[in-house]
Parts: sequence; C-alpha cells; structure tokens
Amino acid sequence: MSSLRLLALCAALACVVPAVHAAGAGQAFGNSTALGDERNVAMRLQATGTVTAVDPEARLMAVTNPRGIVTFRLDPKVGNAGAIQVGDRVQVDYVAAFVLSRKRRGDEKRVAAEQEARVADRSATLADHYLRPILFLLDVLSVDKDNLVVKLRGPAGEVGDYPVHDRSALAGIRPGGQVLAAMNQAVAVGVTPVAR
Repeated sequence: MSSLRLLALCAALACVVPAVHAAGAGQAFGNSTALGDERNVAMRLQATGTVTAVDPEARLMAVTNPRGIVTFRLDPKVGNAGAIQVGDRVQVDYVAAFVLSRKRRGDEKRVAAEQEARVADRSATLADHYLRPILFLLDVLSVDKDNLVVKLRGPAGEVGDYPVHDRSALAGIRPGGQVLAAMNQAVAVGVTPVAR
C-alpha cells in the first residue's frame, strides 16, 4: 500500500501518542506511526514560529514555521487564545492528521505551488486555510529492511522512525529519496510565548 492515513482524532486527545523528541526537533513522531499501513493515529507534534493571523472568536491562528504557514484550530484547552497577537513568537503543541505517500515526479513543484498559493490567496479566510492540506517533503535517511523501519527527516531537521508493517511498502523507498506528506487540520492544544 503506497499511502498512510494518519487521522487526528480531536476527541481522543487524552489518548495521544506521547511525543518522542530528537535533539532540537520541531516535530515528534509517535511510535505507532507506520508507512504502508492504513490506521487511525493521533500524532502530537510541536512547532515554533511567528503568528501571522489570529481570530480568537473563531479560535483559529496562523503561524509561519519551517513547513510554511500553518493554520491551527485552538482547542478549548488553550486558555490564552485572547492574548495571542500577530507578530508573537510562539511554541505550539498540536495534534495533526497526516497522509504520507511515496514521492512522485512533479511533487517538488506541487509543494512549491501549494505554498505560493497559500501566501498569494488574500481572499481566503483562516477557516479556508485550515481546511486545505499543507504539503511538504520528508527526506528518507535510511531503510532497515530487516526490522522494517524507515528513518525520515522533516523540513525543520526533525528525525523519526516509521515502522513498516508490510514489506511491499518499502518498494521504491531508498535512502536519499523523499516521501510526500500532507498535513491536515492541525489542532493546537497549547500555545506558549517564546522570547525573541
């Protein structure tokens, strides 16, 4: 199977896989994440960036970070939503949905076009942006065929291991290659100011 569906289940935040942080990582990969296996998994991640837009009434916030501009829905647990201002530098703890698939020809252009469209579309609301997936590429660092594990590096330099449950999922996955990721509906469960 060429794709992995990772669905963030906001109602299951209490069951979120604990974060596993690499040194200096901006994202954590849950141990139950698996390339080539369709399963529902909530992933808890972390990102640091600058707030570019905020709508406290709709509980939406856009943050620029190494993945581009990410729009977050603010969970009711985020008690400081009214204090968040454009220009603030923040650390966001969040849960997100992902779909990972093998990179195909033209995906670099697709990622660049999606990022440009997100910035250029001035008529889109925060709600519109929240519903659009954010595309980025993950670098394949190693493929352990004996233990069925793929090591991936994200755009902020974060590194994580993805277990593979079906050997056929490793077809075409090689060190030096890439995997396409689509991040959907990120829900912030914590927003902390970061000193500049």
